[in-house]
Amino acid sequence: MAEAITLREREIRFGGVRYGFAVGHGPTSLSALTHRLAGLDADRFVIVADAGLTEDQIGEIARCAGETAATTVLSVPADEKTKSLGAVDSLAEQLIPTGVTRRSVVMALGGGLVGNMAGLLSALVFRGLRLVHVPTTLLAMSDSVLSLKQAVNSSVGKNHLGTFHAPVFVWNHLDFLRTLPADEVRSALCEMIKNVLGIVPDRYAEVAARLRADAEYTPEDIAFFIDLCVDAKSAVMCEDAHERGDALVLEYGHTIGHAAELLTGGELRHGYAIGLGMLAAARIARELGLLSAADEAAHRELLVLNGAPTVLPAGVDPEEVLRTVALDNKRGYVRGTAGSRDLILLEGLGKPHRPGGALITQVPEAVVRLGIESITSEVA
Repeated sequence: MAEAITLREREIRFGGVRYGFAVGHGPTSLSALTHRLAGLDADRFVIVADAGLTEDQIGEIARCAGETAATTVLSVPADEKTKSLGAVDSLAEQLIPTGVTRRSVVMALGGGLVGNMAGLLSALVFRGLRLVHVPTTLLAMSDSVLSLKQAVNSSVGKNHLGTFHAPVFVWNHLDFLRTLPADEVRSALCEMIKNVLGIVPDRYAEVAARLRADAEYTPEDIAFFIDLCVDAKSAVMCEDAHERGDALVLEYGHTIGHAAELLTGGELRHGYAIGLGMLAAARIARELGLLSAADEAAHRELLVLNGAPTVLPAGVDPEEVLRTVALDNKRGYVRGTAGSRDLILLEGLGKPHRPGGALITQVPEAVVRLGIESITSEVA
């Protein structure tokens, strides 16, 4: 990693919640993490680690924690199929006998999936242990840790079971990204693209100039992308920490995207699914007279520059996607209407549609179907 980015720290503010957010690499980052952990005065650290990480990667963070207090490592598969209450209960059965107390700290070491499981675990044990996020993927660094939401899947849908629980701080150690597959980088940047389209369209040109289909980025590029996501999410969450008002725009593309992701059993990467969901939402908004052809094209342009897919994987049935959309966890923000589905739409880049003041638009099922069908082939 280039020495230009050694350690940067800033504060995240979501409503009345504040927590530290550091981005760094190399020995400076690790020694600073050790110092920060020591300041927590914890009697034990329990690291919930992605089982796919190497022993060296887990060992680095375990050594930082172990210099301060007794440390236990629990591993969990980063698999969408294991993101369940049963898996959280299994972690709790391993965690509680270690001797944790209310002074102990849970550390989430992995991507967004592991972060959610560890986050929910920390929220539930003793009705709330302290949480530290050490994300190891770009998607987690730029998106999932920038939220208070901690949730797992039910047997019928994504993120149905959860609560809000803030970390005490987030430590982004960029060295973890050295071996990240290109597809993981592209997937993460789809969420960043969502922030550009929905919140900060004034950053469109500079993002378009930086995006590369080969996903070969410098540390400075990665820091730029992370900073942009922090700025965008802070703009809508500063007075909406629970993401029920203005911050609902962060769910743009997620209704159809989550359905596609669920139907593939997680084989379709989360960010890619959200990118496809945004393309479908843009087509729906255009059909409803909300978006111009140019704004719809702007969605596709950024995704193509990013090297992300623009059609659903073969074998995904549009009718199954439509049926799964009916189980989306955003239902109920507005009174339901028979034959319609609740979506978040734009009426211009950076301009969420607000019928009746809410960010939820009730869309006739036939129009939702049309949007889904628009991402089943390259013909737009």
